[in-house]
Amino acid sequence: MPDLQITQRTVGKVTIITLAGALVYEEAPAVRAMVTNAVHGSARLFLLDLEQITRLDSSGIGLLVALFRHVTRHDGHLKLLRPSPTARRVLGISHMTMVFDIFDDESDALLNLAGHAS
Repeated sequence: MPDLQITQRTVGKVTIITLAGALVYEEAPAVRAMVTNAVHGSARLFLLDLEQITRLDSSGIGLLVALFRHVTRHDGHLKLLRPSPTARRVLGISHMTMVFDIFDDESDALLNLAGHAS
């Protein structure tokens, strides 16, 4: 059984991907495939819910950056929602809090992303 559970739902034009468990090297391909497939299916607005992340390593950070770059290269937007204390600490140490827009409230994040909908 994987160490990471991934669920996806859509609210309006926003694709919300909830990650629960360990966001580490072994789990990266599944997350990458989900976002890539959504982008190829014309999704452009993404919210990654990290509230249930129990572990985040450097490859998990690398994955988040790669997803961010992939989405923005396709004229999209990717934001982070409710990083767990563990995820928030690693994002801070790696200075990723300056790269990502991070929201603690889903409705605020959805409102922000709605401003980018075309």
